Amino acid sequence: MRRPTSIDRTPLLWRTPARTLSHSSLDPNEDPAAGLERVSSSSNLYDRRKRQERLREQEGRLRRNRRRSVIGHEHTLSEKYESLDYEIVENELYRAAEMDKDHQKKLFRRSVNRWVVCFLIGVFTALVAACIDVLVYYNSKLKFHIVINGLVQICEHGRIGDSGCTWIILFTWALYNCALVSIAASLVLFVSPVAIGSGIPQIKCFLNGVQIPGVVRLRTLIAKVIGVSCSVGGGLAAGKEGPMIHSGAVVAAGISQGRCISIPFDSGLFKYFRNDHEKRDFVSAGAAAGVSAAFASPIGGVLFSLEEGASFWNQALTWRMVFTAMISTFTLNCFISFFYGQFGQLSWNGLANFGTFDNQSKSYGIWELPLFALVGLIGGLSGAFFQFFKYEAFSISKILYSNEKTTFFGMHVGCDSIRLYWIYHFIVN
Repeated sequence: MRRPTSIDRTPLLWRTPARTLSHSSLDPNEDPAAGLERVSSSSNLYDRRKRQERLREQEGRLRRNRRRSVIGHEHTLSEKYESLDYEIVENELYRAAEMDKDHQKKLFRRSVNRWVVCFLIGVFTALVAACIDVLVYYNSKLKFHIVINGLVQICEHGRIGDSGCTWIILFTWALYNCALVSIAASLVLFVSPVAIGSGIPQIKCFLNGVQIPGVVRLRTLIAKVIGVSCSVGGGLAAGKEGPMIHSGAVVAAGISQGRCISIPFDSGLFKYFRNDHEKRDFVSAGAAAGVSAAFASPIGGVLFSLEEGASFWNQALTWRMVFTAMISTFTLNCFISFFYGQFGQLSWNGLANFGTFDNQSKSYGIWELPLFALVGLIGGLSGAFFQFFKYEAFSISKILYSNEKTTFFGMHVGCDSIRLYWIYHFIVN
């Protein structure tokens, strides 16, 4: 067996590995021109490889986004909504119509008809408000004056004990409230879901150019009127004022177009107003009429549309809005004064009813202003907390509850309101 001629006795850690050429650095023993060419080509290959990886990542991201945006996918939030066309298309037909010799007469006729439509919007919005007020009045009268008072008389003549009579009245009261609340909830869930809430956010979206399906349809108005009447009559902490904005907008949209898609019905009137541009202005006037009918404040209605609703404004629209709001307030006052047997009295506060106050002639001093500020602070914080709780509860209910469960949830809230009224009654008395 041959023995090795020499043995490398250098420690392993001290041994220098074989030299390898780096693709990104120059070798001192290499030709400079060849080294620069090699490094440049290596850098180009590296950049090209990184660019291809970025392109593949972008294509994958676009493919995933495209998959999410397919119509009908659960992540598509705007599949049901489109934008309204508020712009006037100035094409050859439009310019030819402007050159017509009767163009000025047509413009004058349309201007007069705009005022006529605004008058009709004010009148019919007031009639809708009066209808809501009358329905709430008869619901309350049926509940308190007929059902509950009748049960009290039956308990007194039947010699039923106080505890038994109390439970009978509470059960009947709860049953009546549940019936009204179930009607309101069923209309919103199964007839017109867009009628949920006050309707102010939906009208804001419409006036800003978002086409929400069914937001200004007749069935939405019917669900809104009956639902508000049943909600207030059923004891829920709801008001008649907010939904009047939505109701006025629906009335304005229907009258200005001269037709109804829900029935269907077409009167053939106001065909030149059947575009998004004209419809938007009339809906703004209808929202102002709704606020005016709710609070008996024409200027307040105009300011609401100016500040909160309309995104498109002009001077002519301002005067038509003021006219519409004044007609709405005047018509509502005439109808309510006639209904309550005081025809001609125009000092009603619209649909807002804060009850009667004793000692209204008393004045207040400057030392009471901090107390008023404290009351306002408490009310603002309570309202913010209520809105937060309402948003969270609504988000949970959309996940956990079906339509049937949501109806029973509303009935449960109506029953809980009775308990609060009962506690308040004992505290006051």
